[in-house]
Amino acid sequence: MSSAGTEMSPLVGRRVVEERDASRGSPEEELVHAAPSSSNEQRRKNTTRTLFLHAACVLAGYLLNSPYSPMTNLRRGGEGAECEDDGVPSSSSFVSPRKSSESPYASVQALSFQIYTGGAPAFTTDDTTGKLKHNPECVGLHSYGLSGDSEEVQCYVGLEDAKEGIDRRLSIMADAVEKAYDVSNKDSSVLKIFIAPEFYFRGVNGAFEFNVEELEEEEGRCSDICQILVGLESIAADKRFEDWLFLFGTVIASEALPAEDPFDYQFYNFAPLYRGYDPASSKGVGKNFIVPKRYVSNIDFLSPIRNSPNKSMVMELLDDYQENLDEVVENPASYTTYGYDMWAEYKGELTSYGYNMIEYGWFFMDGISFSVEICLDHLMHRALRTYLADVATGSKTLIPSSANDAVEWVGIPKGQAQISLVSSAGMDVIVSSLVLADGGHIFLQDGMDGNIPPSSSYGQDECSPNEFEFFGGSQSLASVVMMTATDVTFRYEMDMNFIEYDLYEDKGPNNWKRMLNGVFSRTAYHPKLTVYNPVNITR
Repeated sequence: MSSAGTEMSPLVGRRVVEERDASRGSPEEELVHAAPSSSNEQRRKNTTRTLFLHAACVLAGYLLNSPYSPMTNLRRGGEGAECEDDGVPSSSSFVSPRKSSESPYASVQALSFQIYTGGAPAFTTDDTTGKLKHNPECVGLHSYGLSGDSEEVQCYVGLEDAKEGIDRRLSIMADAVEKAYDVSNKDSSVLKIFIAPEFYFRGVNGAFEFNVEELEEEEGRCSDICQILVGLESIAADKRFEDWLFLFGTVIASEALPAEDPFDYQFYNFAPLYRGYDPASSKGVGKNFIVPKRYVSNIDFLSPIRNSPNKSMVMELLDDYQENLDEVVENPASYTTYGYDMWAEYKGELTSYGYNMIEYGWFFMDGISFSVEICLDHLMHRALRTYLADVATGSKTLIPSSANDAVEWVGIPKGQAQISLVSSAGMDVIVSSLVLADGGHIFLQDGMDGNIPPSSSYGQDECSPNEFEFFGGSQSLASVVMMTATDVTFRYEMDMNFIEYDLYEDKGPNNWKRMLNGVFSRTAYHPKLTVYNPVNITR
């Protein structure tokens, strides 16, 4: 039916009957030869058939346009979507967009890992004299730079031995996961989500170099990034974590480009995302994902001192010349986005290693729709812009959907995200960037503001007087959408039902300063877990 007017017209039934009986002669001829009682009986039958056909058409139209319809994937050009000459998909190529539209999970529990992942201040204030002194964490390092738009000198904290540094970071991550498991809800109907902050993995110079890794791979050894991914895989591959999803912060990497300028690099910032599983009963298919960051922030890297107009003053303050100062990677401040060519080139290779790429910030996991963003991507409305662009271009964008040891590629959910995830360092939840369904939840974990307790305000910003603002290192919000004939309201409620747990003790042989020594700065705050009460997953 082409329009609502046509569907309501009393001529609909006549047209259907005429088309059906055209081969038998005109309706007039049939009526002339029919007895009055037969004519009435025939009209009743025609009416019944018309109502049935109308209902069938409405139902078919709904199913074909549903985001859960298998035909949706075929119309969008999904993999394996082959059609006969008449445009009808062949039965041999029929692909379901998801293993099931139903999820085994009724609720979700966020377990946020708070640890400071920013640079260490090169100078601290002496408690006795009140004068600046050289931060011992930076002594002997050459990775100095300026933070963001400020003139504060910082250093990247890390070990010169990359393998040892990665092992230490993986060990701390494993400790956080173990602690999270101990305090988590053990109900199998509760999906547990572990989130770590941005910049958790980055080298002593600000990034791991891809060209070094290629040499190591040629020698048959596991590269730095290989070591990180294999270590994280081993954490997730555990029967205890069958009902867990892990967003393990981000990895910073760089690739030296062939050019005369020795500081010409291509940069990558990506988040490893894993679905926990039991290796004894699962093949591990559809469990490992890579989430590339799209937009470059000016705080993603320190600006090397070699570029500072006050370089001589800075060097005088440091009181020792760093011979390897030029090894610090350049801050790609002139770039607005990270390089994408590498991801596109190695997409097939990632798949061969059991990884799938979440290119557009959207994915399905066990029938639940997710959006995922890294820091500035959230401020730049990446998930929202993708959603709107997909609608405007005919809903052709395909995203990964993982369930039951399989990955399929399906359309972006029309009902938006049931759960949104953000891993960041210096970011809060931005209302104008949200893509949550009614009753949906967003979980953000930041690597900077861990010492700020979660809070919210409304109408306090002069630039945005009618908006909510949210603060804190760990943030959890619920979306409430109300619609009437005269108004539409989006309200966001901050979840304050959580318990905080210190990861390490303040004293003793395994105190937190000793455990973080050499890999994370200890000048900010001790690492902790923010564990929220389970909340219902909206349907």
